[in-house]
Amino acid sequence: MKELIKTLDVRTLMKKGEGKPTLILICASLLVALHRTFGSIDSPQVSLQRWNELQAALFQFTTAFVVLGLVPLAMVIFFLKEKPSDYGLTFGNWKLGASINLWLLPVIAVLLLYPSSHTPEMVAYYPFAKSAGNSIGDFLILELPRVVLFYTAWEFFFRGFVLFGLKPYLGPWMAICVQTIPSCLWHIGVPTGELLSSIAGGILFGVMAIRTNSIVWPFIMHCLIGIVLDLFIVSGW
Repeated sequence: MKELIKTLDVRTLMKKGEGKPTLILICASLLVALHRTFGSIDSPQVSLQRWNELQAALFQFTTAFVVLGLVPLAMVIFFLKEKPSDYGLTFGNWKLGASINLWLLPVIAVLLLYPSSHTPEMVAYYPFAKSAGNSIGDFLILELPRVVLFYTAWEFFFRGFVLFGLKPYLGPWMAICVQTIPSCLWHIGVPTGELLSSIAGGILFGVMAIRTNSIVWPFIMHCLIGIVLDLFIVSGW
């Protein structure tokens, strides 16, 4: 029993330099599970409040900003005593990042987003608030908070906190694969096509983050993919 306690001693983990990756991996499970269960539009909280679609979407965006954004950011600054820029909060190689977005987004839009926007499952699920199709103003009321609150937190957590946090310990490719796992699991319950494509997306955004040394460029790509898909659906193109 003493040997077991010694083996699992938290102080031993810290001495061996395993404290930081252990913390990140626990958060990669715990924070994602908490947000998906209690902070998403599918959570019991939304059902109990009987919110409309827009209110439920704003609830999901706000809780993501807190759980996936502010909590890990606070850990980086106050607990790990490190700089946010070490976790991708920098423009990095902006020429490469801008080039990837410029050339790759049209390909994704034509080959993936446009066909997806005509599938019944995607049309039923997106946009989160069907009122977004009523006017440009209603569309922006949904999409702007989605960008500012949801996508910023999402990219900082998965591509910043998890990916850049684990890279020194696992190497770039293993870190990319590890951050893709909880990112994919969060998508359980969304349309099947999106669930499966979240694996490819996690790898793509991870590679972009590593190559540019920044989460800004996968953030831009992720935002545009979500907005363009909603635009295709509400416009009926």
